[in-house]
Amino acid sequence: MMVSSIENILDAKTLSLVFENIDTAVFIGNLSRQIVAMNTAAEDLFGYKKEELIGQSTQVLYSKPSDFNKQGTYRFNAESNLVDDSYSMDYRNKADKTFKGQTTAGAIKDNLGNTLFFVVMIKDESSRLAAEGALNKLHTITSSRSLDFTQRVDEILKLGTEHFGLPIGIFSKVVDDEYVVQQAIHPDGALDSGMTFDLGITYCWHVYQSNDVQGFHHVSQSTIVSHPCYQSFKLEAYLGTPIFVDGARYGTLNFSSPEPTRPFIRQDFELIRLFAEWIGHEIARNNDLLELKNAHQQMRILADTDALTGLPNRGCTERVMNQYLNRVKGSASRRKLACALFDFDYFKSINDNYGHHIGDEVLKLFAQSVQIGCRDDDHYGRWGGEEFLAIFPDKSAEDVLPILQRLKKEMYGRPIRSKGEVIVPTFSIGLTDCQGDSINEVLKRVDGLLYKAKDNGRDRIEVG
Repeated sequence: MMVSSIENILDAKTLSLVFENIDTAVFIGNLSRQIVAMNTAAEDLFGYKKEELIGQSTQVLYSKPSDFNKQGTYRFNAESNLVDDSYSMDYRNKADKTFKGQTTAGAIKDNLGNTLFFVVMIKDESSRLAAEGALNKLHTITSSRSLDFTQRVDEILKLGTEHFGLPIGIFSKVVDDEYVVQQAIHPDGALDSGMTFDLGITYCWHVYQSNDVQGFHHVSQSTIVSHPCYQSFKLEAYLGTPIFVDGARYGTLNFSSPEPTRPFIRQDFELIRLFAEWIGHEIARNNDLLELKNAHQQMRILADTDALTGLPNRGCTERVMNQYLNRVKGSASRRKLACALFDFDYFKSINDNYGHHIGDEVLKLFAQSVQIGCRDDDHYGRWGGEEFLAIFPDKSAEDVLPILQRLKKEMYGRPIRSKGEVIVPTFSIGLTDCQGDSINEVLKRVDGLLYKAKDNGRDRIEVG
């Protein structure tokens, strides 16, 4: 039988050197499906040393014996023409933990086309799938309207402890060199809001020194074993990141454990950054809302209130509108902003038939309804006559539509009686998004939508 030249020079040891320094687990198997070589990344992924697996059947890597048999029939045999075959497979490591592995396999052949070895490259998909699940949970938490800021942070801390496998979670504020616990999760309840520590005795000192994410998975076997935090609290694992508010450092978000954990990967760093970015954004948003509330109070002190309805008048509403528009334009994240213009239907007839005092009652009834039902940061102002302008920060027109529909239903349920008759006032609404627009552009568009609602039969909402 003719022996190929490549078979003379190519052996498993040579192949193993080719793959040794890549960060993906690589196994080389022969036609008998025995492991003849593997790299260090394969040791790390499966938990076995090379001497434990060399010469063993690849069946030891599979979660299910049936999968091993199927792969032998379909892929790993002398007749296989694998070149760059990719698929997903369930594997089992030395600790008996099953994980999903993205697998790429290929056959190495000699110059006569005979299969010499199979090379299999495996990447653990568990981290990616877990990260995707954590991102979905984060979206659910941050988009929930039933949770306030404190509750959302608490849920994020719980999510982090579960995902990273670190049972202690802390949201802190750092003032100078003082570390102040804002919220915390601890399995023994050992941390309370308001507790203070010197920043230098916490691992967060490293976060502030680097101004970036820091992670230590086994402190007692690391270069920071002498750190005061380990000496005092014996915390073996730590993952933390700075929280920025409007570009300035505010504090940290961190998770830790008295037990060592797996080495942290890039996805862990990116995920904790996302957690911290949301917290920083919400702190900034709350600060903005506080500023706007103060602005509203000052405007009311300056008599920027409509005397009849108690709502802000047109001058006040214009200024607030410009503030929100400027805030949207100056935001890198392109915050949402919606605007609605209301006009009562047949209002002149109400005044003519029942008197202006009844018309005034209609306007006051509307003001009472919006003052009871609107959020603190929504703004309703009297625009003139029977027209009202509403501004909805951090909401799109789609978000606002059900709010306005509920307002219309509420008005239906509060009729006014006069001269033995029941008056059920209705209004038409123009509703629009207003990101990146000037106030004149917004007002022109929303006014056009209002008149479209009038032309289409009144007592309706037109969105555009």
